[in-house]
Amino acid sequence: MSSRRCAPFILLFLVGSLYSQTANPIPSAPVPTFNTKVRVVVLDVVVTEGKDEPVSGLRKKDFEVFEDGKTQTVSTFEEHKGAPLTQIKLPPMPAGIYTNFPTVQASDSVNVLLLDALNTQTRDQTYLHTELLKYLKTIPPGTRVAIFTLSSRLRMIQPVTSDSKLLLAVLNDKKSGVWGTHQSALLPSEIEKEADTHTVDFMIQENQAPDSEPDSVQQEASGIYAMQQFLADTAAFQTESRTRITLQSLQQLARYLSDIPGRKNVIWFSGSFPTGILPDPDAPDPFSSVKELQQQVHETADVLTANQVAIYPIGAEGLATDSRFEANAAEIGEKRGSLVTRDQIADMRSEQGDRASSRASMEILAKDSGGEAYYDTNGLGNALLRVINNGARYYTISYATTNPKMDGKFRRVEVKVTEGKFKLAYRRGYYADDTESIEKSAGQQNSDPLFPLMGVNLPNFSQIVYKVRVLPLNPQPQPDAPFLGSNTDLKGPRIRYSADFAITLQDLKLNLAPDGRYHGNIEIMMVLYDPQGRPLNMIIKQAGLLLKPDVYKSMEKVGLQIKSDIDVPSGHALMMRMGVYDLESSKAGTLSVPLRDTSTTANLQKKDSQKKP
Repeated sequence: MSSRRCAPFILLFLVGSLYSQTANPIPSAPVPTFNTKVRVVVLDVVVTEGKDEPVSGLRKKDFEVFEDGKTQTVSTFEEHKGAPLTQIKLPPMPAGIYTNFPTVQASDSVNVLLLDALNTQTRDQTYLHTELLKYLKTIPPGTRVAIFTLSSRLRMIQPVTSDSKLLLAVLNDKKSGVWGTHQSALLPSEIEKEADTHTVDFMIQENQAPDSEPDSVQQEASGIYAMQQFLADTAAFQTESRTRITLQSLQQLARYLSDIPGRKNVIWFSGSFPTGILPDPDAPDPFSSVKELQQQVHETADVLTANQVAIYPIGAEGLATDSRFEANAAEIGEKRGSLVTRDQIADMRSEQGDRASSRASMEILAKDSGGEAYYDTNGLGNALLRVINNGARYYTISYATTNPKMDGKFRRVEVKVTEGKFKLAYRRGYYADDTESIEKSAGQQNSDPLFPLMGVNLPNFSQIVYKVRVLPLNPQPQPDAPFLGSNTDLKGPRIRYSADFAITLQDLKLNLAPDGRYHGNIEIMMVLYDPQGRPLNMIIKQAGLLLKPDVYKSMEKVGLQIKSDIDVPSGHALMMRMGVYDLESSKAGTLSVPLRDTSTTANLQKKDSQKKP
């Protein structure tokens, strides 16, 4: 599965397409082009007063906006009062036809519970699981909630729903994979930390033996330092790995939420929050703590900004305790008094330092995304209630920045209410990114930007909407035909499936050239999974699009039509994960398609072919 095969697309310029059932004709007006680089900045502002109660009834003239200290003119203004989501029911589709069109639309906000087992100790997971069950039993009617988990990767456990019984069932279902017993491979447990401390203590005690030779003492001291350095390097590697996975997961989550209009409140439960997930807008250098991860942090901040995602970090440990006050009779019996005292002081410093770093990261996350941080509290249910209540009542304002220079630098934003004493939560900055520079930078990266979105347990992404017809190719190729896919080791009988895409043209970034033709670059990926979630085969195709004006107009009505085939082993119930990625705009659309028992499919197709004269 590590090899990559790219092939040219087959473009079918036919008017009768898969999209003909739902597409509406678009007037044949000239397509406008915009050469200006003026950036329009959109801000969601939560205004509260008193005991964290939301403030309503403010007007456009009540707000002042500043960018890098310079006054900005508010262009648009809208107050949101918590309107509910609406469910869209799609018309029945013929067999073999699927779509990633979003069926849930929101006018105001949606809430996402992110249960982070990657950065949380098991005991804190158990505590929070109990607290969430208590809250969901009393959740206000009509509250729309989705549930995601984060361990080695992001998983969607429950799509958006207002059914509290369904949410409770998911949290109680051991098969759903919800946390509670997950030990993070990158977060050392208290037992592992204690074992490391015992190892160093043992080496120190041996080094202090009175009958040791001078050379032996020096060698032992050198060994102690080497062990301490090894443990420090391991901890640093684990922290950086957790941070990278967390950043990637936040980007995936923001992409999934992008098809839901309005504000998205991500309520992130974690025992620790890695430093530097987002830049600190109050620091002279926003990236002072994350130089190695600067590009990933930048990209994460961009995708959260673009999709109106506000992060509400909540400490999963509840009311924090100090481990130095916990009795440990084993230590008293196994260590010298001086070592016990030394270790207690070291643990206290480490624990306090980790706690302070995590809380500082929580505050930055909340401040820079427009949310609010909650920690050192046993009232997790009350915290959830405040988040959901305040996150649905906010003001959306926009302005065209007076600084036209798109230099990629971080711009600090400040919002004020002219009268009254209110608390404001809003995004404190953005990056003045030049689109061409971002694309050039992305093109220099070795990793495929679509691949992280193709996991078997990930939700469908709808930044690019399409329909696809997935059926066995008819007629099937000859047995000696070349294999289609990257897994050339796939053995046994196989069936060739054909996927006919019809992609919404308006979701792609196509540039109008002087010759009147439209240029673009897209990628299509198809990954085949077995029932256990193991990848079996994969196809990746990239191509530059070049559309004449008349073809472009016809595709506005019926969609961009693309065909791609892949070989599938027969005799299995499989799942196909399909993705479309626009290399010009970095937008994505993904869809999971079930394949029925392919042995039955093969037999039916064989019978059909035998009936033909």
